[in-house]
Amino acid sequence: MSDIRLTKKQTIAFEYLNDDVTKEVLFGSGAGSGKSFLGCLWVTTMCLKYAGVRYLIGRAVLTQLRLTTLRTLLETFKMVGLDAGKHYNYNQQTNIIVFENGSEIILKDMASTPSDPQMDSLGSLEITGAFLDEMTQISMMGYHIIKSRIRFKLNEYNLVGKLFMSCNPHQGYLKSEFYIPYIEDRLGSNKKFVMATAMDNPNLPAQYIETLNNLPQQQRERLLMGNWNYTQDINSLFDFDDIASSVFLYQPNPDDKRFISLDVSRFGSDRSVATVWVGLVVVQVYVYTKLSTTELSDEIRQLMMLHKVHPSNLIIDADGVGGGAADILRGVNFINNAGALHKQNFSNLKSQCYDKLSQMLKERKISINILDTSIVDDLTQELLAVKLKDIDKDNKVAVQSKDDMKKILGKSPDLADSIMMRMYYEIKNMNTTARYAISRI
Repeated sequence: MSDIRLTKKQTIAFEYLNDDVTKEVLFGSGAGSGKSFLGCLWVTTMCLKYAGVRYLIGRAVLTQLRLTTLRTLLETFKMVGLDAGKHYNYNQQTNIIVFENGSEIILKDMASTPSDPQMDSLGSLEITGAFLDEMTQISMMGYHIIKSRIRFKLNEYNLVGKLFMSCNPHQGYLKSEFYIPYIEDRLGSNKKFVMATAMDNPNLPAQYIETLNNLPQQQRERLLMGNWNYTQDINSLFDFDDIASSVFLYQPNPDDKRFISLDVSRFGSDRSVATVWVGLVVVQVYVYTKLSTTELSDEIRQLMMLHKVHPSNLIIDADGVGGGAADILRGVNFINNAGALHKQNFSNLKSQCYDKLSQMLKERKISINILDTSIVDDLTQELLAVKLKDIDKDNKVAVQSKDDMKKILGKSPDLADSIMMRMYYEIKNMNTTARYAISRI
């Protein structure tokens, strides 16, 4: 143990993992920062120090865990002088490592599956702590479930239950849970975020840095520079800079038509969101929770009177329970899975409208004039989570489903959907039936 030298950033994180205050540590912001090794070292030292404790090492897919994180763990064992069969035993059938003092490491996949959508397999676990590797691949539900299972032998050893997580920049819940509060200095005493990139690791070969430096711009910014404000992958339909540039881009023309686009909640935890437009300027966003269909309809009627919106310029998500509000308000019904307008090459109307929204943001035609920064931040994260589906196949253009977006965000993309529906009017008024060239980042 004494021969292991940690980087400055690893040392900071390791101190958090051994204090009496911190409960969650998120480490990383780029490739090559030594995040997996740090997690493996921490779990190993805790298992050796405290007899009979139980730690979990998780990753979205068990096969990836075995090929990557487990290899790092076994290398860590060698570094601290542990021999297989003598100091520990690894059961490849149960995926459990047992040390000679009775401590355990459970290797666990963290993906929700059709057979276990609520991840009930984690419900019976009792663990002392956990290391979740590559958090960008793990849903928000998995993150919260694991936190709720950390309690085993904490009182016996007077320990603080801790969750250590590794990541690269992510446009989902990690950004809102850790990165933005960290930047705004409001993360809280029991959560810590340690930004570390390859530049913070002097042990990396120069060739590795050169490889990262030769990546395409967005990947280079994300994996080498640790920039959280770049889109996650080539499937992303929206770019951070395009969204940021649209905030108070221009003032509305008071003579332009006024619209309201309404996304209606489907479940108790979802929000109903009404976005008020003057032309292509967002001037107000109203968020409603736990309203009945009648109550919501009454609220929207008042908005229409206040903002002088004609019923023909009210568009309502009429899928599911939204159909009730649509029947009462008699606006324009928006059906997500309806066919694309003008026979364009999209799988449905929703995909067509999201692509149109992306195009108009790129062309600086939309202005988001909202003072509430929390609304703007939420909208930004939701738009960055919109991804194209099966772009390598010769299919009609489609975006991922709302359920897939909810897995990334940890919530329903209600703000983004409300903004997206306004594009119906822009597409409807197009004077062309030509094949539509989609905008790709």
